[in-house]
This record gives sequence, C-alpha cells and structure tokens, in this order.
Amino acid sequence: MRTVGRFGALVLSIAAVGGWWLRSTEATGAVPIRPNVEVVGATSGQLEMARWAVGRFEAAGLEPPAVEIEFHGAQSGCGGHLGFARRGAVDVCNTLVNAMARRTLLHEMSHTWLDENVDDATEARFLALRGLPSWNASSDPWRFRGYEQGAEIISWAIGERILSAQIPYEEAQELDVAFQLLTGVGSGG
Repeated sequence: MRTVGRFGALVLSIAAVGGWWLRSTEATGAVPIRPNVEVVGATSGQLEMARWAVGRFEAAGLEPPAVEIEFHGAQSGCGGHLGFARRGAVDVCNTLVNAMARRTLLHEMSHTWLDENVDDATEARFLALRGLPSWNASSDPWRFRGYEQGAEIISWAIGERILSAQIPYEEAQELDVAFQLLTGVGSGG
C-alpha cells in the first residue's frame, strides 16, 4: 500500500479547495427559494444574498414579492444600472456580494412589492407626505419620483441601514413614517 507524501497531500488539498471555490462562483440555473421567488444565474453567494433579501421582507412582516431575480455580470443586463425591475422580474448587475449589492437587490425587489401592494389612494397619500410631483413620471428626476422613493424607503427600512437612502428628506423619522404609510407596518427603527 502506498501512502501519499506531503507533496501529494498538498496537491490534493489545493485541488479540493480549488474545486470548492469554482463551484461556489459558478452561476446556477433557475433555483426556487420560495414558492413565489426564483433566482437565475446566481453564484452560491448571490443565491444566499437572495435568500437573505427574502428573509428581510419576512422579518419586517411583509410578504416577499412574487419575483424572478436574475444576476448578470455586466451592467448591460440592467440598462446600464446596477439593478432594474419590471413586471415581476428583477435584474441585478453586480458580481459582488456586499452592502451595495444587498441594497440594490432590496431596492429592486421593493419595486415589485410596491407594484403588488400599493393602491392609487396610498400612492396619492405618499406623494402628498413626501411633497412629490408624480408616482413615476419620466419627466421628473429619479429622486423626485414616488416609485423610486418608495423603493428606497422600503429597502432602507428592511435592510441593514449601513448605506443611507439616496433620496431627499432621508432622516430616519421621516423614512419610518413613509414606510409605515406604504406598508402598514412599523419599520422597527
């Protein structure tokens, strides 16, 4: 019987670690992580981030939106942005798993949540509360659209609160009031 020498053990260890690393960075096909949430093209880290995002909605007392989340390696998959949401689909164009990527994912999922849960009357109350001209008129700057502020506020309220909301009037108390108006639940902040 032959034993593996130190060099052989080193080679086997490197091969095992290298194989694990490659599997952890390979993109997946479609993976359901909840009956109404499917993830496409994710590395294992991105898949865990998607599970984390769903958990953040649940922890806040919100039903996660019905959504297909797709990860892309280039911003071309998101119209030149870090993320993009449309009709139950969320695209995230970032290969990293960090605070910015988590925030982007929550923001885009929040758009879908708004589509599924906010009615015209709530939109009108939100616009009045925030002093905004429209819900989502392309003639208004991004940061002055109710739809964008709503997604920013929800993602901030249920997220890590490491990064500040990228909208005017982003004091925590104002964001908490707006979150409660949109969702009917307190932000816990």
